[in-house]
Amino acid sequence: MKKNLFLSSAALCLLSPLNSSFAAEFDPQLNGIVSFEIQNDWAYDSDDPDADVNTLFTKIEPYLILSFNDRLALEAGLVLEPVQDPDAGDDTEFSNEGLYVQELKFTYTGDNFGLFAGKYNPTFGTAWDLAPGIYGPDFAEDYELAERIGFGGSYAFGSEQVGNHTLTGNAFFLDTSVLSESTVTKRGNTDKSDGGVSNTEDLSSFSATFDSEELAGVEGLNTHLGYYNQSEGDADIGLDNETGYAVGANYTFPVSDDVDVTALGEWVGIMNSGGSNDDLNYLTTSLSLTVNNHWNFSASYTNRDTDVSGGSDVDDRVYQLSVGYAFDNGLAVDVGYRGSEENNVDTQMMGALVSYTYEF
Repeated sequence: MKKNLFLSSAALCLLSPLNSSFAAEFDPQLNGIVSFEIQNDWAYDSDDPDADVNTLFTKIEPYLILSFNDRLALEAGLVLEPVQDPDAGDDTEFSNEGLYVQELKFTYTGDNFGLFAGKYNPTFGTAWDLAPGIYGPDFAEDYELAERIGFGGSYAFGSEQVGNHTLTGNAFFLDTSVLSESTVTKRGNTDKSDGGVSNTEDLSSFSATFDSEELAGVEGLNTHLGYYNQSEGDADIGLDNETGYAVGANYTFPVSDDVDVTALGEWVGIMNSGGSNDDLNYLTTSLSLTVNNHWNFSASYTNRDTDVSGGSDVDDRVYQLSVGYAFDNGLAVDVGYRGSEENNVDTQMMGALVSYTYEF
């Protein structure tokens, strides 16, 4: 805990401007965005009888930005969602929901660079965020890097001819501070003795990403390259570092005045998953249409192949279809279908999502 407090204090010193103009420009403002979601998942047919359940839950994500001036800010991201798994075979309604701090970081924004330090989500991959539909990010969320403590920086450059590019680097470890706990429903503190990749309480894990917008001057074409190396946990014995590679692209183009199409593809390879000798490969593809800036239609498919050391490979897949409508007041309603095969268990699901976004 002392190490985490020291890191936060060091971050403030690092990010604060080193001239007297900071005091003169001190003008704190609080802004934020809050997303509200209520989702119902009905697994109506599964090879596993315990998976035939109905789950109703909420997810609320406030993101707050306290700007000290136009450069320096303190940002906090909170999440309210289920933090414990229900008993097998049980239908649930707003059960096991807990509130926790996902991000709490200082940020400094320069003319073409940024610095950040604290608890945050290091960059790696994009499909867990960009894949469309209610269930589009499923599987891809496996490799999202979240709730790490550390620091990083980004540098932006580009031109109209080559596009806009951002290079980002992160050094981090898994959060083992008091912020790893949740309230309302307790999920338990993460401890160094729990092991797991990047659970080291030192900055021996890192990631680097290279993001491009309007690549080569092509409007609507965005790409992502990523790499990470997560050290084996200090409590792990006989395990290796986990490494990840990401290559992705998405392209949005108009087919008429009222219809835009977005195609997305991303491959991610995870070597020595969890420090073991197993390797995983993810391939996510999707196609979505936006009509009149209100209607959305999407289809996505993700394959997750696990190369099991000394055993049989596991080939999992998830596919989904969704349709939704977004109102001008920030309210949106979506319905979707999800089919999956995980560990040779087929499951069919229908779902509905009501969401609202409030900004201030």
